[in-house]
Amino acid sequence: MIHINCDVGEGVGNEEILMPYINACNIACGGHAGNAEIMDYVVRLAKKHAVEIGAHPSYPDRENFGRLSMDISPEKLIQTIQEQISNLEKIAAFHKVKITHIKPHGALYNDIAKNKNKAQLFLQAISKYKQKYTLYVPYNSTIEKEAIQQQFKVIYEAFADRNYEDNSTLVSRQKSNAVLTKEEEVLSHVFTLKNEQKVQTISGKKIPLKCDTFCVHSDTLKAVEIVQKLHTCFNEKKSIQPTSFPSYKAYGDQGILLTWEAKMTDEILFCVLEFYKIIKYFNVKVILDVIQSNNSILVIYNKNKITYKALQHLLERLFSIKYKKIKIPKSTCWEIPVCYDLHFGIDLEEIAQKKGISITEIISIHTTSIYRVFSIGFLPGFLYLGGLDKRLHIERKSTPRLEVKKGAVGIGGMQTGIYPKTSPGGWQILGNSPINFFDVTAQKPCFASAGDLIQFKAISIEDYNEIAARIFKGNYQLNYTKI
Repeated sequence: MIHINCDVGEGVGNEEILMPYINACNIACGGHAGNAEIMDYVVRLAKKHAVEIGAHPSYPDRENFGRLSMDISPEKLIQTIQEQISNLEKIAAFHKVKITHIKPHGALYNDIAKNKNKAQLFLQAISKYKQKYTLYVPYNSTIEKEAIQQQFKVIYEAFADRNYEDNSTLVSRQKSNAVLTKEEEVLSHVFTLKNEQKVQTISGKKIPLKCDTFCVHSDTLKAVEIVQKLHTCFNEKKSIQPTSFPSYKAYGDQGILLTWEAKMTDEILFCVLEFYKIIKYFNVKVILDVIQSNNSILVIYNKNKITYKALQHLLERLFSIKYKKIKIPKSTCWEIPVCYDLHFGIDLEEIAQKKGISITEIISIHTTSIYRVFSIGFLPGFLYLGGLDKRLHIERKSTPRLEVKKGAVGIGGMQTGIYPKTSPGGWQILGNSPINFFDVTAQKPCFASAGDLIQFKAISIEDYNEIAARIFKGNYQLNYTKI
C-alpha cells in the first residue's frame, strides 16, 4: 500500500476523477490558483470520498502559477500564507470537515527546502497550526531539519511524477526531463522509492530518499491514468470484489455499456440499481447521462474530458468503494387497478385457448403475483415487470397492432407491462388500467421506479369508470405500501 496525494483546485478540473484513487488532496488557497468557489467544490468532493484535506499555500503569484521565486518582505510572506490557510479553514469548517496537513506549493516549496531564512519564516507563519496539522516536507531538506527542531509533525513527501537531481532536489521545470508522464516510468520510479527508500536521479545514481506519501500533480500530462495505475498496482484490494460483475464495451464513440447476466432476477436487478445509484451519487461531470435497463447501464460521457479506458477504470473503482451511505431504499409496492373485462382484455380468449386454462384462472394468476419493476421504457412510463407466473408466459404477437390503447396491460414473453399511452405494440392484452402512468407536468412524471413492486387488483367496468372520473378531477390516489 502507498499513500497518494494530489495538488488540486488549480483549474485543471479533473478532481472528480482523481478523488476515488487518492488518500489526500492539497487544495490551492488562492495564492497561485483557486478561489472560494473552487475551494468549496473540492472540499465537498474530498468529504464525499473521505480524502484527507490539506492547505496548499504559495507565493501570491497567479500570473506565474506560483512557480517562480518572489522577492517578498517577511511580513508580506507571513501574512499571505496565513490568509490562504484561513480561507480554506473557513470553508472546511462550514462543511464540518478537518484540515489534516499543510503543503507549500511550487517555488515556495523549493525555496524553503534549501533556504534557512525562508524556511524559518514559513514555520513562523504556520506556528499556530503546529499542534493541529502535519507538514509535508521533502527528505534531507532545510525545512525538514528546521521543522523537526521546532517540534512540528512532519510527513516525508516524494514526487511520483518528477525527476530528481543528485542533491535530492527536484529537476527544474525549465528542463525537458523534469516531469515523468509515462505510466511505466512512474511505476518504476515509485517501486524504487517504496521498496528501497531511494530514488534514481537523472545521472543514474541512487540516493536515499525517505517517503511517506507520493504526490502526483493534477496538471501533469496523463495525471488520471498515472494515479489509476498507481492505485491498481499498489492499493487495489483484490479480495474485495462485487458479487456480480458487469462486462464493458464501447457504445458508439462516447458511450460505455455495462451489461450483467441476461436474467430477470432480483439479484441482477439490485446489482444494476446499486451501480446506477453509485454513479448518480458521485455525479461525475464527465458523465453526461446514465440510462438503466433490466440488466444493463448505458453511460454517455464527454470524450474530450476522459478516455474510454480511464472511464471504465473509474466506474470499476466507484463500484468497489461500497460506501455505506449508498443503499437500495425500501421498495414501494403499488396496487394497480385493472379491468379484465373482454372489452379491454382483447387477447384473453386467445391466451386461454393457447394455454389451456380459463379466463377466470388467467385473471387469478395475473393478480396473485407480485411483480418487480425492472426498467422503464420504451415509451416514457412503460413499466417492464418481472415475476410473471410461468403458466402465463406467451410470445408477443407475430404482427404487432398499429394501435394499443393507453393503460393496456399486456404480456410479452416472460414479462408483463402497461402501455402509458396509445401506441403500436405487439404484447398480448389482458385488460386496462385507468391510471396515468406518465404525467409530464408532475414533479415525478412516473410514480414508480426501478426496483419497486406492482400488484394488480381486478376491478369491474363500473369501478374503472369511477376511478377514471376521479383521476380526471384530480382526487384519486394510488394505494401503496412500503416493503
